[in-house]
Amino acid sequence: MPAGLAADGTYAAGARRTFDMTAEEAWRNWADARGLGRWLSPAKATLNEGDLTTLNDGTDVVVIRARPPTLLRIRLNRLEWTRPRTAQLRVLPAARGVTVALHAEALPDATTRADYIQRWTKALTSGATAPAKKATSAKAKNTSPRKVAAKKTSTAKTAAKKATTAKKSSTRKPPVKRPSARKKSATR
Repeated sequence: MPAGLAADGTYAAGARRTFDMTAEEAWRNWADARGLGRWLSPAKATLNEGDLTTLNDGTDVVVIRARPPTLLRIRLNRLEWTRPRTAQLRVLPAARGVTVALHAEALPDATTRADYIQRWTKALTSGATAPAKKATSAKAKNTSPRKVAAKKTSTAKTAAKKATTAKKSSTRKPPVKRPSARKKSATR
């Protein structure tokens, strides 16, 4: 069976890449009105569950599921297509950042599948990050007042413990060896 071929005779395509950014940043980069242009075509407005809209390229869109910042599932349709297609964006947690996964179902043939994979792979590898926002938010995340205060408190506690331990070890007396309470049995 050829790669991507489903039991109903249609094809599926997918591409994914991991980015060093938050799920919210990935959602802005890929799922908001302009972000859709990275992998489909820009939308006129933000997509919410149940919305019906048209992308800038004329594709009609029905939003099946929208769960920001992790899932966007949409049904795409054009007059020249024999059947609608389903596309999905998922933002998954990764060891470092998030993985953006794009998937399409009900593609008519292997050529269309290859086109989607090529376009999405290019989109995922060509400047999909938001460096200025990423650096700012990462810096803000690491230096929030609450975290700074917690870190100072933790550091102070650690220093106090070390000082106390050092003080105790210098004032401790060596252990006194006491005779055992057990009586040794006499050998007969």
